Amino acid sequence: MRRLFSLPALFAFALSVSTAGCATPPDDGDDHGDMTESDVSAAFEQSFREKDDAKADSTGCSGVRVPDRGPFAKRVALTFDDGPNPATTPEIVATLRRHQVPATFFINGSRVKGDTEKAILADIVSDANFKLANHTWSHVNMAEQSSAEVARQIDKTSDVLTAAGAPLEFFRFPFGSSTCATAEAARSRGLKITGWHVDSADWCFAAGGGVCKPATFRYVPDAYRSDMKGYVMSQVHATEGGILLFHDIHRSTADALEGIIEALKADGYTFTNVSDLNTFPKLNGSSAPPAPVAFVGDACKASTDCAFDVWGVTGTCHTAGFCSIPCEGFCPDKAGKAPTFCVQDPTQSTPAGVCVPMAVSENGHCADLPGTLDASADRYVGTSNAPAKTAEVCMPVAP
Repeated sequence: MRRLFSLPALFAFALSVSTAGCATPPDDGDDHGDMTESDVSAAFEQSFREKDDAKADSTGCSGVRVPDRGPFAKRVALTFDDGPNPATTPEIVATLRRHQVPATFFINGSRVKGDTEKAILADIVSDANFKLANHTWSHVNMAEQSSAEVARQIDKTSDVLTAAGAPLEFFRFPFGSSTCATAEAARSRGLKITGWHVDSADWCFAAGGGVCKPATFRYVPDAYRSDMKGYVMSQVHATEGGILLFHDIHRSTADALEGIIEALKADGYTFTNVSDLNTFPKLNGSSAPPAPVAFVGDACKASTDCAFDVWGVTGTCHTAGFCSIPCEGFCPDKAGKAPTFCVQDPTQSTPAGVCVPMAVSENGHCADLPGTLDASADRYVGTSNAPAKTAEVCMPVAP
C-alpha cells in the first residue's frame, strides 16, 4: 500500500491529529489504512451529524449513535480511545483515581507492544472503576475494509484484552464509522457497539496546539475555539449527561482532564460507566428500563424501603420520610429520579451533611414529602473540595 507519509511523519501526525477513536498508531508492520488530515476531519464531522440525526429508537448499523437518549439526570460516563500511551494514559488513570471517577478505555491492540503497555492494561483491569474495551487493532476505517480485515481488526484486539484479563464486552468503531455488515460482525461476537453522546473534540484541540480550527472541525462554536473545557461543558449541558468521548493519547487531554472533572462536579454531575444498566439500559441489552428501585429522595417509612447502595453506602430512611445517604459536597443522581443536593441536616445537633432531593416536578415540588419544606439551601461542603452553591430543595423539617 502506498503511504501518504514517511513513518516519522506518520507518527507525528498520529499524535497531533487523532480521530474520534482516533489517531493511527505507530506502524507495527500491518496496514493502517492511511488517511489525510482532510479525511480525518471529514470522518469526525460525519460522525457528529450522524450522532444527532434523530434516529433515537435504536443504533441500527451506526457506530456513533447510542440507543439510550436520556434523560440522564446529570450522569456522565467518561470514555478514552486510542491508548494505551505510556506518556499519558497513566496520568489520566491517576487523575480519575484521585477523583474516584470510573471510565472505559477503548484500546488499539497494536499499541500494546511490550511490558510497559501490558503493565498499563493490568493496572486498569485491577481497578473495579475501570473497563478495557475493543477499538480495533490499528484504527482503520472499518466501513472501508473487507470482511476478513474487519474480523482480524476485532479479533486481534480481543486476544489482547483476554490476555490482560479483561472481559469482552464493549466495542467502539474508529470514527464511529460502521456499516450493517461491520455492525453485525461486532454484535455476532457478543460485543456491545458503544458510540457517544458528546465528542469532546480533544483530537481537534490537540491538532491545533490548543486551538480547534474551523478547517479541522467546523462544529465547535467560535467562542470555544481556544477553550476545550468550555466546549465540553456546553455539550454536556445540552445532553444533561451521557457518554463522553476523549482520547488518552493526547498530552492536552491529560492536562485538561482534572479541570473538566471539577467543572462537571461543580455543576452537579455525577459519574458512572457505560455498563450502568440504570443509565444506559438499551446499550446493555435491556429492552426497557429496569423496574423502579428506591433512591435518594423517594418517600419511605423505614430503612428497609431504601434498599439501594450507591458510592459504597447503603440508603437509609431519614426521619423526614425520604431515602437518603450522608454526604460532603456532592450527592449522586439517577435517571428518572429527582436530582439531589448535599445540605447540612437541620435535624442533627452537630453539623452533618445529608443528601436531599431538589424541589422538582418528580416530587411535586416537595408536596409528596410531607416531612420537608420547599426551601433555598446552601451546599454542605464539609471537608470536600466542592464549591459553594445554593439550590431549591426539599429541606427536612427540624423537630
